[in-house]
Amino acid sequence: MRVRKTPTGETVGPLLESRYDWLLTTVPLPMLLGTVGAAAAGVPAAVGVGAGGLPSAAMLAYALFADPPLSE
Repeated sequence: MRVRKTPTGETVGPLLESRYDWLLTTVPLPMLLGTVGAAAAGVPAAVGVGAGGLPSAAMLAYALFADPPLSE
């Protein structure tokens, strides 16, 4: 049996409430920029991904070890 629900008017979307949520969404950006930069410069993609991976790894290491999330 189907039940029709009336819309409430509230929108449902992803909530990025903490800075760790923002960090996890921005970790791939340096690698993407490195890939695009490598393609624009004509160097191998592995060089661009490797160069972009360094800031990504630094961001992740900071979030995990320097200022880790604490369960409250």
